Amino acid sequence: MMRSLSLSTRLTATFTVITAVCFILVGWLLYRAAEQRIYAQDETNLVLSARHLRRFVAELDSIADLKAHQDRMVVSVLGDPSNALRIVDDTGQIIADHNPTGFPVDLQPAVPTGQRILTSMLRTWRDDHGLSIRGVAVTGQLRDGTHVTIAVARSLADREALLRHYRRDMALRLLAGLIAAIVLSHLLVRRALRPLRSMAIDAATIHAQSLHKRLTAGNAPAELHALSGALNDMLDRLEGGFARVWQFTVDLAHDLRTPIGNLRGTNEVALAHPRTPAEYQALLGSNIEECDRVSRTIESVLFLARADNPQFALQRAPLDVGTELERITEYFEGLASEAGVHIKVQGRATVHADRDLFRRAVGNLLSNALRYTPPGETITLLAERSDGAVMIAVENPGEGIPPEHLAQLFDRFYRVDRSRNDSANSTGLGLSIVKSIMELHGGRVSVDSQPHGMTRFTLWFPGD
Repeated sequence: MMRSLSLSTRLTATFTVITAVCFILVGWLLYRAAEQRIYAQDETNLVLSARHLRRFVAELDSIADLKAHQDRMVVSVLGDPSNALRIVDDTGQIIADHNPTGFPVDLQPAVPTGQRILTSMLRTWRDDHGLSIRGVAVTGQLRDGTHVTIAVARSLADREALLRHYRRDMALRLLAGLIAAIVLSHLLVRRALRPLRSMAIDAATIHAQSLHKRLTAGNAPAELHALSGALNDMLDRLEGGFARVWQFTVDLAHDLRTPIGNLRGTNEVALAHPRTPAEYQALLGSNIEECDRVSRTIESVLFLARADNPQFALQRAPLDVGTELERITEYFEGLASEAGVHIKVQGRATVHADRDLFRRAVGNLLSNALRYTPPGETITLLAERSDGAVMIAVENPGEGIPPEHLAQLFDRFYRVDRSRNDSANSTGLGLSIVKSIMELHGGRVSVDSQPHGMTRFTLWFPGD
């Protein structure tokens, strides 16, 4: 397959085509102007000569007088060997004839006596060699009433030869101009694209281990500054994405290493000495808990990976938020009773959302609230419409979340307790899943927490 043309070649070709079109257009206009000016002057001279001769004839008395003054009439067309004059009487007899080059002179049709001679009356004919002749025939009247036909003509051979030379010179100059345009365009384009080549060289040095590098446009044109800025913004996003993936990998490895280490440690201890059936049963129960923990982590990671896929499909349907919150409350009723915490639901609204994802988002927030609500307190689930959106809030009392943690609270594997003391019950992905669910619905999640006061997570769904 033929390689695509380089940008330099394309720009050079474009400039050359534009230059050629402009040269040809200007050359054609100049040629037409020169041609019209040359022919217009000849036509004017022919008309003036015909008018002068007709007036001169009108001042003569007879044919004899006309023959006597033949030299004076010839003077009217002298000065250019391409001019010809012929005068004939009513019988067709030639009275005066001046034709140095011997080209044919056409006497018909003749402009009648008394009619003004105009350039539009000039006619063109050709000789035996195909050369053009331009002229006019007019009728003149002597004082004795005799009519004569006066023909004035000019051979255009010299004019056509001049225009041929002019066209040839223009073509040669056009060709020279195009060659110069190609060379200069190529040099200028290469010079103009030098910053772009420099940026390409800089971009080739950027890889996964050097994402901190950025492209510099220097003294490049404004368009390349915009391109450089866009590419640097892309590198910022890539660097941030790589950093998040790296941190995600580290956190995932840490969270998986702990349960796997626990499984291995307990099994090694159990195998070190003979155990009773009850002890083995307790060991198996502990192993199942660790396996459940690993399964929850893997399932959460898979959900986040699917949610990041643009092809993730939502099964949207109108939901009665009050009814859905009541069902979620019933599901957590047993855990709430064990923790000594009460749950109440307030408000009504309708939201267009995926039922399973809606329940998962609210369930994650409610599970989080149960973990940090002191016994005897109440968690409130609130639903209402606000500013054209549907708001679902999960509010619980407790110690609150320090302000410095609020901005990172929805990051994957982020925990306020950096020691991960609660990692057995939490994967650190619950709030990240809530954020992903809201983004899939075109909404958002926010948090507000007061020290030793109320903590409120709010889901904002777009209005119908």
